Amino acid sequence: MKTTQLEVKENIDGELYFDLPDELLNRLGWSEGDDIKFVEQDGGFLIKKIKYESVELDFDKEDLLNYMTYAHFKNITFNELCELAIKEKLDGLEKEEG
Repeated sequence: MKTTQLEVKENIDGELYFDLPDELLNRLGWSEGDDIKFVEQDGGFLIKKIKYESVELDFDKEDLLNYMTYAHFKNITFNELCELAIKEKLDGLEKEEG
């Protein structure tokens, strides 16, 4: 894995930003407008492109309300709760296979 350091700048409104060099964008296959997320790692951050896939979930109204209430209690969105649950399940399956 290749590591790249980026300079964090501040605009006149006090917002922080950084520029990704074209060479880096090309190497990663990223383009302007892609969704990214930051993952804290070893005193820095790993930047990952978010790849969306649709997953159909079937809940009755009572279950949906319970899950949404639980997400609210955890101070996350319902979509974030679903993403965490799916990731946890996939991670468990990988451990079983490995």
